[in-house]
Amino acid sequence: MNQKLFEILFYFANKTEYRKKTIIFLTKLTCNLFFILYILCFIYIIFNFKNYSYIEILKYIFIPLFTFLVARTIRINVKAKRPFENMKIKSLILHKGGNSFPSNHSASAMVLAITLGNFFPSLFFMLIILAILTGILRIMVGVHYPIDVLGGFLIGLCFGYIGFFILF
Repeated sequence: MNQKLFEILFYFANKTEYRKKTIIFLTKLTCNLFFILYILCFIYIIFNFKNYSYIEILKYIFIPLFTFLVARTIRINVKAKRPFENMKIKSLILHKGGNSFPSNHSASAMVLAITLGNFFPSLFFMLIILAILTGILRIMVGVHYPIDVLGGFLIGLCFGYIGFFILF
């Protein structure tokens, strides 16, 4: 199922040159967009510091960082190969091999969606959809299997949910 879903998405993205270029553009856009939004939100928090508790600010910084480190540690220990290594295909974006599971981009996108949504609740569902799109695009460009992305989403969801809705 993992392999089949990968093939469906990857070959869909490769169907035409226009589609390839669009998928590449969207992949780069979504990956960078979360980082930019995170920085902009941090600047907003600094300028509105009196409206937030120290706990909220610490959670804003450390929950995404902790999530990234956990995902990174798992992937270093799992050492899963990327689809373009296993299948001898050419990914649509340049990427080094190895350490595919879990997807750091998916884990980061999901935890950042929860983080940003916690500070801007009206954007919460749009950010979650953007995080899901980020993961799907990583499959379409050939650098992750669906299980890599799903693993990343689960890590981001778990740590984001626990950090913002259960702790403190």
